[in-house]
Amino acid sequence: MLKQACGLCKVVGVIAILGVLNLGLAGAFNMNVAEQVLGADSGLLRAFYILCGLSGLALLASFFMVCPACKKA
Repeated sequence: MLKQACGLCKVVGVIAILGVLNLGLAGAFNMNVAEQVLGADSGLLRAFYILCGLSGLALLASFFMVCPACKKA
């Protein structure tokens, strides 16, 4: 799926995958890797969570419309 995607779609996909893996580890093992790497009270952690949410929304939108950059390729 990501092999034929544009650069932006690849970045969105990778961020969403990282966020979902972090949530899976937090749920299964009570281990928040993003918090350990970025710091518990870090602005970077908040930015990571915001980017994960935006990436999820972008992936949700991709079910209903095609990315204009991917359509050109």
